[in-house]
Amino acid sequence: MELNKGTRKRRGNSRYYLFFFFALIGVAIIGLGIWFGLTNIDLFKFQKMQISGNKVIPDTLFYKITSPYIGMNLFTVPSSEIKAKLNTLSRVKNVKLHKRLPDTIKLDITERKAAIYLKTIEGDLYPVDSEGVVLIIYTPVYKEDIPIYSTYLSNNQIKPGIKLKYSGLQKVLQLHQRVVKEAPDFLPQISEYYLIDNTINIIDAKTGTRIIPSEEDFATQISRYRFVQENGNINRNSVVDLRFKNQVVVKVGNK
Repeated sequence: MELNKGTRKRRGNSRYYLFFFFALIGVAIIGLGIWFGLTNIDLFKFQKMQISGNKVIPDTLFYKITSPYIGMNLFTVPSSEIKAKLNTLSRVKNVKLHKRLPDTIKLDITERKAAIYLKTIEGDLYPVDSEGVVLIIYTPVYKEDIPIYSTYLSNNQIKPGIKLKYSGLQKVLQLHQRVVKEAPDFLPQISEYYLIDNTINIIDAKTGTRIIPSEEDFATQISRYRFVQENGNINRNSVVDLRFKNQVVVKVGNK
């Protein structure tokens, strides 16, 4: 009798396992049916796009990249593929793609911001961001009001999207970031950076004065320079050396 009871108990458990197995199959079938229905309903076809965050990149470029996917079911539109294509644009730093039912894709764009213009030996200007990445220009007009850095690089060495690692450029970009952080109100006053004997020089856009910036206390030294400039009538051809602590050294001429 004991054996028969044990046998009946094992058979009862087997029935529960079998029921659970068929229940899982049923759930899977229902899930597949729902997915098949959602991916084949015309209501969810990709028809509209919303774009935010872009200030320089024209909307038309985003529409052009996403146009091959118009009419596809929103659930089957390949998000990673679209993002990969958008990330090939030199001005795009990051992109987030959101699908909004029933028919919309929203793009949140983070653009690379130009820090300076790099000037080639041919005289052409190329915007470069704070990391040294060359950015493309979409219009013939230079709309970004940023300083110029003259180099001996030629046009064939410059290509949008590449990161330039030249020591002189990196040195200028490091100084530019210091200005952004320590004396942002002085930025509009900088017209040009250039190197003389591996020393960075700044051209004051208001006066044309050449400034040799300090390694420390940049904001304080710039304030001293402005005071002397406003009250001391510094000659336009003068060189102002701010490398001496608590001093503004004015040199006449281009020495």
